[in-house]
Amino acid sequence: YIRHTLDERSPLLKEKVREQIKNAGGWDPHMNRYQDMLASLVDFHRIRFTFKGTSTVSNALIFSQKIYTIEDLYVGYQFGQIFYEQKRWGWLCGLLRLQKKTKEESGDDTSPDDDKLILDKRLIHDILPQQGGGQEPIGG
Repeated sequence: YIRHTLDERSPLLKEKVREQIKNAGGWDPHMNRYQDMLASLVDFHRIRFTFKGTSTVSNALIFSQKIYTIEDLYVGYQFGQIFYEQKRWGWLCGLLRLQKKTKEESGDDTSPDDDKLILDKRLIHDILPQQGGGQEPIGG
């Protein structure tokens, strides 16, 4: 997941807000509502993240790109957990092994081979409220 701290060095904040944070040594405690946070951001069109890594299967370089717009930003939320230990989630591992076996039989094996952790890709975009409340309401 991606985490960005909105501080005096953040390019996502308006210059005026960065100066206020720098002079005060932190955020103004009266600007803690999600509306205040959103109003403090620069009006960006999109932000592009490029990820580079190495495949553990082929040892080849792999790349991925994600573009975020202001509509993708939710104040007061964090990404949910997507990795689980097999010991703690044995019942889920059994279910995923069954799914993996079905995928292997169909030639579509996209599950990780790690013996200790499992990845639930269904949760990759799930967000949860951060502690403390005050998060932006999400329309349904």
